[in-house]
Formats: sequence, structure tokens, C-alpha cells
Amino acid sequence: MKEYHYTECGLDNIYLINGFTITKQKNGEEIIHIHNIHKLHYDIGKSLVFKSGLLTGKEVQFIRKTMDLSQTTLGKLLGVEYQSVLGWEKNKTPISKTADHFLKMIFFTYLDKDKDCTAYNMINEISDLDANDTQSTKQHKIEFQEKNDKWEKAVA
Repeated sequence: MKEYHYTECGLDNIYLINGFTITKQKNGEEIIHIHNIHKLHYDIGKSLVFKSGLLTGKEVQFIRKTMDLSQTTLGKLLGVEYQSVLGWEKNKTPISKTADHFLKMIFFTYLDKDKDCTAYNMINEISDLDANDTQSTKQHKIEFQEKNDKWEKAVA
């Protein structure tokens, strides 16, 4: 089975190696069914939390929508106006490092229902990423695969 470019999540660089089914309708239209989509979004989100560099506009939007927050509510959480969130999401203004780190911490807390990582470890991980940050804004292809009803980032 070929990989599936999962653009429906709002990100351009997500590809699924497996964990999906394609069904052809009588009219020839293809219906994509993604297995355990909530877990997939959890793992996509976790990869965003621990990525190097600042979040892109689409990544901010993915995080906001995954947490089911409006731009206004996210702005209030981060101490900025909704216009700032709108500017980040439209790539009109870059997110500040402080807002980026705080958003990642909020999102990680939202995601980490199994408590497999402490906030302290997450903050240290982000600090390490910043120390090694090359300021690259190039997006790299990220592949996910399903194993035993769980999604995980595929190892290259």
C-alpha cells in the first residue's frame, strides 16, 4: 500500500505509511478512513512540541484546533490579543520564543494524559532544542505509522 499525504490535518508535511483504509465508492470517489485518528493527532502534536525551532503558522493552528480553542481563547491563555494568534497562523508575524514555549507547554499538558514526561523534562528538552536551533524554517517530511492500534513517528 502506498503512503497517504495527510493534508486534512492542516499540515503540509504529514504522511501516513499505514493505519488508513481507502474505499472506492460506486461513483469512483475515494473515501479515506484513518484508524485511531485521535491518537494520530496526539502523536503529531507531540512531535510539534519537541521539534526544533519556532512553530509555524499552520502548526500553531493545528495545536489550537486540536485543543478546540478559539483564537481569542488561545490569545488569552498566552497573554496576547487574538490578532497576534491570527498573525501567527497566517504567517504574517512570527510567534515569539516566549509564546512558542508557553504554547508548547500548554499543549503538552493537554496531550500528556499518561504522564510519561514531566514538565521539567519537557522544558529541558525545549531548552536543548533551542541550543541546537539552526533557525531553519524548512519543513521536513514527517512519517507516522500505526502499530498495534497505536500511532508512532516512523524512524527514518
